[in-house]
Amino acid sequence: MNVVVNHQQELFVVPAGQGVSTLGFEYVFGQLKQLVARLNLPITVREDEKGTIGQYADYQRAIGEARKANLKETWFHLNTPVEVRRILERYRKSGNPIRIFYGDTATGRDWLEENDVVGIVARSCGIFKVPILLASSESWGNGILDHCIVRLMDTGSRRVLWTHPKYQAPVMQIAAERQGSYTHAVFVSDELHARFPSYAKAAQWVAFMAGECMEAPR
Repeated sequence: MNVVVNHQQELFVVPAGQGVSTLGFEYVFGQLKQLVARLNLPITVREDEKGTIGQYADYQRAIGEARKANLKETWFHLNTPVEVRRILERYRKSGNPIRIFYGDTATGRDWLEENDVVGIVARSCGIFKVPILLASSESWGNGILDHCIVRLMDTGSRRVLWTHPKYQAPVMQIAAERQGSYTHAVFVSDELHARFPSYAKAAQWVAFMAGECMEAPR
């Protein structure tokens, strides 16, 4: 097996065409654990074998079994809460738009991500049909970091669908602070986060990040 184990960065380095691709030790361990449970495979998944060629070989074997099984369900990350899975599936089937807030699930701190967080839930193709977010029903989408979600809202009603038990709403403040063409700045927890060309743009951004409106300023 022509795979290099990079222990320093905790990566499997795999030849791919003219270059290489990488898979993290943690990712391989988590995927293998899920596949063994889902497909009832006779493979023992051990924590102390994480990062070994043996576990990578087991992972490849499990991938082959998954390909033959032709899995139909949406494939979520191992650490995605059950309620988050249910909500994403419900919105995928209904086609209603949803707002996603990403953050640190250990602390509940909102990352204030403003890109690719509003749209329609769909699924990718391939062996694992992972959840993706489309800007519209006819557009391409990006993968949803379902294990990093700290809050979900319905975009039409702005109703909160789910909140992480430790969710920390960011403390944001707008200040008049001119720099070049920018007239206002937004501070998050007393630290400069972004600058805007007008008070209206700054206020819209704050409202968007708080979930009070569903359209980010352009």
